[in-house]
Amino acid sequence: KQWYQRRVAITAGVHGHGNSRTLYSLRLCREEDEFTLLASHSLGIGTSLYTPLLDLDLNMACCVARGEASVMPFELRKEPPYILPLAVQNGIGTQYACAQVNKSSCDVMSVEVMKLYKLCKDSVQFITMLVPRLRKEYFQDDIFTTKMDFSSAIMTAGDWSSGNQYHVKSVDPCPEGVKRMSEVEVVKKGNQQSKIQQEHLKFKSHEAQRDELFNSFAEQIQKEAGPLEQDMMEGCEDDEWSD
Repeated sequence: KQWYQRRVAITAGVHGHGNSRTLYSLRLCREEDEFTLLASHSLGIGTSLYTPLLDLDLNMACCVARGEASVMPFELRKEPPYILPLAVQNGIGTQYACAQVNKSSCDVMSVEVMKLYKLCKDSVQFITMLVPRLRKEYFQDDIFTTKMDFSSAIMTAGDWSSGNQYHVKSVDPCPEGVKRMSEVEVVKKGNQQSKIQQEHLKFKSHEAQRDELFNSFAEQIQKEAGPLEQDMMEGCEDDEWSD
């Protein structure tokens, strides 16, 4: 399997053999005079060839293979190390095949990045890949930038037959009326700092009230009890002390 986009190719295939077992790897190559290897990441010992399922908008590749139980996602970057492994999705039972669901079904507000159907021996499993985020009430625009618009035809059959170039339109995946995370980040930090300062002032206020109450209580006891007996006694002169 190969994917060509922006003069880059992704391959998932045989890396070598060891102890009569086949080793597989995911490779990222750049097209120059010929394909130059940028990075390679081992997929381990497999039972069959891996297929990379791609998301071009998120620069994400998900490697699946017949006879394996796990799904291995990766993030593809433009700078070293180029291939970044993500959390492995372990399912129940080995898979016979795996299909990628149209990304329009992914809920961006739940930070869903990919959905898959995994065909097993006696079941079909539905896998949803999520990015863990706390503030899900905001649109995570650091993850979802733009996405390709496939809601309409990119080109006509005549244009394709004539060899015309095509350009895929991009759309903004942010839902209408939802604030972006980048827009509220400064406000959020300011609110956190304000809350910390308020708690600090509140803590100091409680501490000051405690000290005032303790001092007042001690003064009241001293007034009611009068001077202590030892305070009324005369002390010894310095020359009366002896070793």
